[in-house]
Amino acid sequence: MKLLSLFTAIVLVLAFTAPARAVDIQKPEVKAFIEHMVEKYQYPRPKLDKLLRETQISQKLIAALTHPAEAKPWYEYRAIFVRPARIKAGREFLAQQKKALAAAQAKYGVPPAVIASLVGMESFYGKHEGTHSALQALVTFAFGYPPREHFFRNELAQYLILCRKNGFNPTQLKSSYAGALGAGQFMPSSYLEYGVDVDGRGSDLFHSWDDITASIANYLARHGWRRGEPLAAPAAVPAGVDTRHLTGRTMKASQLHHLGVVFEAPVPGTAPVRLVKIKLRHKTRYWVGLPNFSVLMSYNYSPLYALAATQLTAAIDTSSAPSTAAESVAEKH
Repeated sequence: MKLLSLFTAIVLVLAFTAPARAVDIQKPEVKAFIEHMVEKYQYPRPKLDKLLRETQISQKLIAALTHPAEAKPWYEYRAIFVRPARIKAGREFLAQQKKALAAAQAKYGVPPAVIASLVGMESFYGKHEGTHSALQALVTFAFGYPPREHFFRNELAQYLILCRKNGFNPTQLKSSYAGALGAGQFMPSSYLEYGVDVDGRGSDLFHSWDDITASIANYLARHGWRRGEPLAAPAAVPAGVDTRHLTGRTMKASQLHHLGVVFEAPVPGTAPVRLVKIKLRHKTRYWVGLPNFSVLMSYNYSPLYALAATQLTAAIDTSSAPSTAAESVAEKH
């Protein structure tokens, strides 16, 4: 058994056997975090001590983090996101937020359907923003999950700063199991860095669709979004080509052309691309991700996520709905 699989199995057992436990503020790593917040950000020590003492580390949250949806095969993962109810809601969202989406596209160059697909995948258009305590989630991973403790300690720090800046009560905000916030599911550091304030009343990624759509577009633009360029295209790989060293990395399209890979859309040989291998129920298929596909992966570093967003984008964009319907049938087998 691989070490990661063994660790995951142990975590899943603990999730249902170990009770939640309080944070020990006398532990060296907790004391160091408190000192950091007090010295660098002038965060009141008594307030922080109280927040941490009253927050419990949850083994169930750790189990959720170590068993993400991205671990599913493509045909199961796709069924979560590219489904009729989400497509219908996405088209309604395009109509309802037409003005906000158009403004975001004009400023940042990101098409409305792309923004809508991310909102749809992350929170079902604001309906499912998370039911977990954001503070508990971040504290749990900051002090109860060593593999990513440094990342989450920074996110916890940014969360406390965000709450102070925007007047949020840190004990009241809800999030995903990993501490992502709002309709776009921004981690606290991303909320602070990429959150846009359209109306001058503070960046509100929970209730203001002007701010939410602009912030998502701003995030993508600052990660290299290319105006007017497509996301991905299906590809055909000749039998006998060993793709193990081709998937998971970026290369020039000409390198794949040289191996006989055929793209179902014109792609310049100099374009940076990535080959994506997906598992259907009874066969394997391939897609080629273009530069904007890699930008989607900056939002969630998973080719399955980016491909689902690509297909959902096409599905909710009525101009491409017929071809997407055909693709939906093909992807089931």
